[in-house]
Amino acid sequence: MPRRIVAALEDDALAALIETLARLGVVAKVLSRVSWGDDRSVDAVVEIAGQRFDVEVKSMITAEHGQRLAGGVRRRAPVLVIADRIAAEAKRTLREAGVNYLDRRGEMRIMAPPLIVDTVVESTLPEKGGFGKSLDSQVAKEVAICCLLTPDEPHGVRQTARLIDRAPSAVSSAMTGLRDDGLLTAAGEPLIPDLFHELTTVWKRRAIALAALPPTRAQASQRLELGLDEPEHTLGWALTDSRAAASWGMPILARGDHPPDFYVQSDSVLRAARLLLGDADDPAVRACTVAVAPVRLVCLRRLDHSQTSKERWPVANHIVVALDIAQDKARGLEALQQWEPERIVRAW
Repeated sequence: MPRRIVAALEDDALAALIETLARLGVVAKVLSRVSWGDDRSVDAVVEIAGQRFDVEVKSMITAEHGQRLAGGVRRRAPVLVIADRIAAEAKRTLREAGVNYLDRRGEMRIMAPPLIVDTVVESTLPEKGGFGKSLDSQVAKEVAICCLLTPDEPHGVRQTARLIDRAPSAVSSAMTGLRDDGLLTAAGEPLIPDLFHELTTVWKRRAIALAALPPTRAQASQRLELGLDEPEHTLGWALTDSRAAASWGMPILARGDHPPDFYVQSDSVLRAARLLLGDADDPAVRACTVAVAPVRLVCLRRLDHSQTSKERWPVANHIVVALDIAQDKARGLEALQQWEPERIVRAW
């Protein structure tokens, strides 16, 4: 990032700190833009209510960044971190390490007795019309899902483009929008759980109840484009919601005879399914539900859980399933919070 942009970010952050503290009746001033000593990671030294603090300014702090900041606290002066966005997990880490912070979206914590501030404050970020604009396109949603699948790793444009089978130029544009909204770092690391929660607000599933299950014999399978062979590399129907969640190990009740819920890859496949399988007269006695996937990636990268959970239908990836489960604001979100997956990094 050019120094001019960095300086502007620091100026804005320091002004936000002083303004926020002033609203709380606390006097603060900048003593220096150069740290005492040789610690070049410090961007400024401020005095708050007569106490000095080393200040670090970041555009955003992910869970991993929070761990690095917490691990590097070995200074004589208390540390205060200012960022436009700080991930919830990062806040927990900073709290445990005794690192003070200002999340400019509206939260401040300073624990340096006798000065103690731990409260919700007014946001100092400029109005941008709300988040979610960067997630309007299908490609942006797919990029978000891809990044959330491995939220502890960086994601490059070409690597992501290959995974979601999109043009690198479109992926680059989507990543730029997510970075501008503070949901993705320059290295392509998602801010969690923020990105997941933003994605839930634009994730829509319009299910139609059908009278029969899709037959798996070859001719019908081809007509309905089920894609039962090599689901990880072919386009086809993807199981989601309760049965898929159970197959992933989420703590959710789903009987073995619970009707499956599918995503299909296009409107034409949906029409063929309704024609061949028929609409259910009563949704309560449906054989299954189908819905056109919000994005093509849902039906492009499916998984075979037949050996681990005995689920015979190809399953959507765990982020897609979590997005559907999260639509139930009570039981769904509770189930996600209780799920401690193996070999999966939580993104919610």
